[in-house]
Amino acid sequence: MAFLSAFTFDPTGDGIIDVLVDGYAWDLSQSTTITWALADGLNPLHDWDDRTAAINTFATALGTFEPFINVTFEFLGDFSDPEAAGQAGADIVYTLDNTATDDGTLAYAYYPGPEPFTLFEQYETEGGDVFMNFTSNIVNSSSFQPGSEGFLTVIHEIGHALGLKHPFDSSLGRPTLDTLDQNVVRDLDWFSVMSYSDQFDSQRERWDPATPMVLDVLGLQYLYGPNNSTNTGNTTYALTTEDYYYTIWDAGGIDRADASGQSEGWTIFLPDFSPTPLVNTLTGFALPSSQFDDTLVDSEPTEMVWLMGDIENATGSRFNDWINGSDLDNDLRGGAGDDELEGYGGNDTIDGNEGLDLAYFVGDQFSYTVTLAANQITVQDRRADGAGTDTLRNVELLEFYTDDDRATLDLQQFGGPAGLAAAELESFIELYIAYFNRAPDALGLNFWGTAFANGTTLQEMAALFIDQPETRATYPEGLSNEDFATAVYDNVLGRVPDQDGFDFWVGVLNGGGVGREQFILAVLDGAKASPPAGASQDFIDQQLADRAFLADKTDIGALYAVHRGMSDVDNAIAVMSQFDGSDSSLASAVAAIDQFYAQAVDPESGSFLMPVVGVLDNPFDTIG
Repeated sequence: MAFLSAFTFDPTGDGIIDVLVDGYAWDLSQSTTITWALADGLNPLHDWDDRTAAINTFATALGTFEPFINVTFEFLGDFSDPEAAGQAGADIVYTLDNTATDDGTLAYAYYPGPEPFTLFEQYETEGGDVFMNFTSNIVNSSSFQPGSEGFLTVIHEIGHALGLKHPFDSSLGRPTLDTLDQNVVRDLDWFSVMSYSDQFDSQRERWDPATPMVLDVLGLQYLYGPNNSTNTGNTTYALTTEDYYYTIWDAGGIDRADASGQSEGWTIFLPDFSPTPLVNTLTGFALPSSQFDDTLVDSEPTEMVWLMGDIENATGSRFNDWINGSDLDNDLRGGAGDDELEGYGGNDTIDGNEGLDLAYFVGDQFSYTVTLAANQITVQDRRADGAGTDTLRNVELLEFYTDDDRATLDLQQFGGPAGLAAAELESFIELYIAYFNRAPDALGLNFWGTAFANGTTLQEMAALFIDQPETRATYPEGLSNEDFATAVYDNVLGRVPDQDGFDFWVGVLNGGGVGREQFILAVLDGAKASPPAGASQDFIDQQLADRAFLADKTDIGALYAVHRGMSDVDNAIAVMSQFDGSDSSLASAVAAIDQFYAQAVDPESGSFLMPVVGVLDNPFDTIG
């Protein structure tokens, strides 16, 4: 008699499980070992004379199931017929036989069970037994290599022997796959080896499953539990080019799906989707991007890898890849191509490597803080249930998206100021003070900082600043050189010009010796220059006062745009208007910044923030 008994159970009410599980299972409460054997048929004719090849084929097929479920298959021997094998203790018997039917049947198998079933053979131990029909040309002529229709037939019948049904067959309380959401699953062989639907019917030696597919794994893990000892270490899975579909199951460790050896771009979705609450297994997939048709169910892949379980990281090819993370902390790496990457939840590390790379972030841009540093960028989703905080390297474009809106940030234009020296970044803040009489906005400051890092000089910036609408509003058209000089001194130094300096500069402006943009730069430089030899104490005292005034204004501007990363121009004007040179006005400006910042960091009603760290010290660290 076979060692194991079986049991029956009612529908679960979950479509994903009930579409494949038909209410029969082996009782593994006493042992997780299922024995199997090879046998000649009850009909003495069979066409597979190479017994070693037969045993190896069936052992290989059974071995594709063991990594996924808490079952061990043990070979019992080679017998004259399935009854003898069953009497010797074989739970599953592979029988080399010809069926009595000529209806195109490739093989058939019985569900787990101690009792005889009603179709074909009837003997006491037939539950779980498989009959291969060698009158079928597909079975008779197959190579039985993974990916062939013959090998698929072998693993299909194992599915029945373990309790799986056809997804197109309904039974009481159990749906067919076609009644489920077709945006998620379809009745195709790369969703389940139990399907009869093959998008490539004419291909008998390739483009078929070589392991259980996603629905099979979920159904069998529901019946027998997952194999929690499979790939528990830190594993790198090379996504190899094969002529078949296969599934990777990982039970633990820190793991990586690696497409770096591929000869075309790949689409990778790390496991992040739970198809059923009855099985605690996350699911993802990977396939060549050329075979991915926007949605998985609309695709016709010739290569397909299901990624299931605990796989955290991914590496792309040297071509254009689309790499998607999960709610775990992912490490996503592009290659030499123009890659698209998204971490989703968790605190992820995203490295675009070479090429023009784009990182996606779900949600409105105003919920995010993008922090620029010298060697990396962090993107923080401030929502408590958001996408976490991701660390970016070698990524040129960011895209924030919702169902209704997409916003792109080009880091090639805005991501460069973190590599500047402190004095360089302060010089741009001073331009905003002198030309616009306000604190800089972070986006504008980062734009000009990036332009400077890419080779635009301060003099060229000054020439561009002088023609800005804000500059024309600060220094209206028709303003005399005398009034212009007076306004610049007030904005930059907070005072009226000394008469000698005033007369000199107005004379130079009137004579055309310098333009207004060079004059502004000269006033800024003069405030920071060392006193000339022989300067009077009054001159030195005034210069120190000028320097302190400009430094305080610069610190206010840096706090607003650099350290807090705010970009609202109206608030930038309001902040700077608080300052008149006194200590109390400085405290008022800082308090205003703190108030605006408290509003800006609200993840639902706040603002997009873009601070820069590692360049300027914040003298107000103890405030706010």
